[in-house]
Amino acid sequence: MELAPDITAEDLKVFLEEAEEQLQLLDQDIIRLENEGNDEALLQEIFRAAHTLKGSSAMVGHAQMAELAHSMESLLDKVRKGTLIPSGNVIDALLHSLDGLRALNAQLTSEDADDVDIAYMIEELTIAMESNVDPECAGQEEENRLILDDNAKDKLQAALLEGQQAYLIHIDLDKGTGFSAVRCFQILTELAHAGEVIASVPTQKEIEEEEDRIGYVLNVIVASSQDHDYLHGVVMTTPEIANVDISAYSMEQAAADEAKKQEEDQKNEQECSDTTTDNKTDQKQQTTQSIQAHTSQTVRIDVERLDTMMNMIGELVISSSRMSQIGKTLEVRYAGDEMVQELGRSSAMTTKVVSELQEDIMKIRMLPVGTVFTTFPRMIRDLAQKSKKKVDFIVEGQETGIDRTVIEHIRDPLLHLLRNAVDHGIETVEERKSLGKPETATLHLSAYHEEGRIVITVEDDGTGIDAALVRKSAVSKGFISADEAGRMSDEEAIDLIFGSGLSTKDQATELSGRGVGLDVVRKNIEALNGYVGVETKVGMGSKFTLRLPLTLATLDSLLVTCVEGLYALPIVNVLETVRLEPNEINTVGGREAIRLRGGVLPLLRLDEVLEIESVSEVEEDSLVPVVIVRAGDKQIGIAVNSLVEKQEIVVKSLGDNLGEVQGIAGASILGDGQVALIVDVPNLIKLATLQASRR
Repeated sequence: MELAPDITAEDLKVFLEEAEEQLQLLDQDIIRLENEGNDEALLQEIFRAAHTLKGSSAMVGHAQMAELAHSMESLLDKVRKGTLIPSGNVIDALLHSLDGLRALNAQLTSEDADDVDIAYMIEELTIAMESNVDPECAGQEEENRLILDDNAKDKLQAALLEGQQAYLIHIDLDKGTGFSAVRCFQILTELAHAGEVIASVPTQKEIEEEEDRIGYVLNVIVASSQDHDYLHGVVMTTPEIANVDISAYSMEQAAADEAKKQEEDQKNEQECSDTTTDNKTDQKQQTTQSIQAHTSQTVRIDVERLDTMMNMIGELVISSSRMSQIGKTLEVRYAGDEMVQELGRSSAMTTKVVSELQEDIMKIRMLPVGTVFTTFPRMIRDLAQKSKKKVDFIVEGQETGIDRTVIEHIRDPLLHLLRNAVDHGIETVEERKSLGKPETATLHLSAYHEEGRIVITVEDDGTGIDAALVRKSAVSKGFISADEAGRMSDEEAIDLIFGSGLSTKDQATELSGRGVGLDVVRKNIEALNGYVGVETKVGMGSKFTLRLPLTLATLDSLLVTCVEGLYALPIVNVLETVRLEPNEINTVGGREAIRLRGGVLPLLRLDEVLEIESVSEVEEDSLVPVVIVRAGDKQIGIAVNSLVEKQEIVVKSLGDNLGEVQGIAGASILGDGQVALIVDVPNLIKLATLQASRR
């Protein structure tokens, strides 16, 4: 695809960034238009986005994109002016064209992008423009559009001086005709024999050149010595005429129509910040000014630079902590020394500045979770239509901030949860009627901060999850035995839906059922040191809750020792800590276990699971520190040598030289220079289970 020859790489980059913003805005607002109806501010926002896309794509020379955006703008203009009702086919046409714009935009960034045929999209927009016209406004816009230019005014003035009468003729063609252009041409030809055609909309040239885009309305101004009835008869000689209105026309009316049109144009120009022009130079200057105005308030930063800055801040935090630790040691050793005290004050100030810098960088990396949420309303609409269900999709908390590294990993889990809610959680309209429920189901997606974490919930008012059906499905597919199923509580049974391949649906559907993809949900969330839980009630609905860290750069952890090493357990996995007498540790089925408030939990010894050789003997009568952790549906105890403290640490990867180490997720350097290995609790449990099965 060829672009304008004077477009630089920087111009193209700016265009792609702004185009993506406008496309995302259109995606969100068109769905709002369908749900909220004719809101003037919303319509203006949608129209402005389409208008901006048209102008900027024309500026870079993307002709197809500009043409499609122009057709969308024309339809939106009718909706904005109240002459077209935004019904289902209008919304469908806009959304299909939006998909086309995305595909056209992708052509600029991918050499493998497919060619896009926009002809059918423009045809769909044209058909939508001709349907669902507000009857109170039908014809009014077309009449106002017929404005005489200077040449037509001279013709009209000359005809009137010769004693002829001028008429405005409004003609509606039969909507069923497939020859609207031919009929318009016939009418103009017949009227030319009865007088002089001063002007028409569409013009004769448009009729001849754009046969496939001519509508079913023709407005004509004719000067003739014949009377009203004669001209009516002339028009009616043409087949497929639905209606004809003829009224007298004068120079005064021409001037009034022109003044009204100028007033409308001025109003539209004030409403829309961008002024439409065919001059590419003007468009480029206007876009450049817009960019300059925008960059005066904000600056776009490459994400790689942000990652580099975050790593450097991490190193600063470690160095600052180390400096602080050394200062404290010196204060103890050289109490009262003036230079040592000055060093302590400088160290405290450095620690404060580094802490503030770290906080600011974290905020810069924060993005509103709405950047993910905005893609879902369109998806829910399409899925609901495909499954013939009615769904009221409510989204809250889009402004909630979260680190961009976390955002990158939550899209797929949320996608699975929402798809499963529509397919399996929500009933059909008929089923909801029979149950006494409203025809329209409610699907609620929300996000909020809680105790330094982000909580995302997906809640529906559908069928809920039947624990008995889950047990039955799990037994039939060999996940558990019948005896195990009988001993399970409802909560434990429902948690089985996160197993791979487990579904309570008898038949797979195009959208999938609950259980298909939920193993991906748990796996992805736990990989982020997060947790996913479910609450459900049969017949009332289900609520999935995701609890995630705000960032992956730092981690709240519980520091423990094992043998002579230091380890960090993510606080999100820690439920509590206990100290047990050696005789409180029992053996069940060849594996160690402990009793805790009436329940039995497996006990793992961290040194054994990680295969660390002990260098000293542990006193048999000493209390054993145990950390109770949770990963998914598993709760276990991990025996360690000692508990140190709760501390926020900077997460570091192990590096390519070490590769992946089972049971270890990363490392951190503490203020005193010690290295703490971060325990991967979910994988640790899997590793321990595998070792136990080999005994």
